[in-house]
Amino acid sequence: MNRAMLVTIIIASCLFIPSASAHDPNTFTIIIGEEGPIPTNVTGQVLFTNDSVWFRNVDSAENITHIIRLDIDGDGLFNGTEDISSGELHDSCELDENGTKVNEQCEVVFKVLFNESTGLISGVFDYEDISSNGTVYTGRIVVNKDVHTTNVGPNPNYSTENQDNDEGVTHSDNNRQKLIVLSMSAGIAAIAILMIISRPTPLHAEKYRELISQSEE
Repeated sequence: MNRAMLVTIIIASCLFIPSASAHDPNTFTIIIGEEGPIPTNVTGQVLFTNDSVWFRNVDSAENITHIIRLDIDGDGLFNGTEDISSGELHDSCELDENGTKVNEQCEVVFKVLFNESTGLISGVFDYEDISSNGTVYTGRIVVNKDVHTTNVGPNPNYSTENQDNDEGVTHSDNNRQKLIVLSMSAGIAAIAILMIISRPTPLHAEKYRELISQSEE
């Protein structure tokens, strides 16, 4: 391996050190079928603030529709003033020759967005899937807070009283600082190696090689 290739590999490895980044919005689809929602529960580190969940009805049984209701206030019921409902979901909607729905009220997908505009930032949300034949399925959605932040400086709301609540943000900032230090250290190491392998061979080494050659002759 020549010197130029070695330097290229070292510098490239420094450039590809991972860095912290904010969570990109994603869409998670729950399929509403004849046997109930799939998956029934969406828990763990799957959904975060700014993600959305689409309930898509694919139940093609004749004259069967579904209604999705979410318990927003957490009281275990689904008919509160803060709770939300999809209305009837069909497996398909009739379209005219222009591709426009004949019945504008017909819906196949119920979209739920978890962001500041809807007021649904994070939390545990139970829901129920009510089929028009009387069958009811229940499930749960867990939406996690997106702890990544674009602010590099200290948290202005930090206090010792809120230390437990700010633990996620503090860890995120610490990880970002570690990555910055690691990137800088790797860059300095690459420059040092480049200087070492690029400097000329010392004079005494050249004389040593000459003596070896003469002795061999």
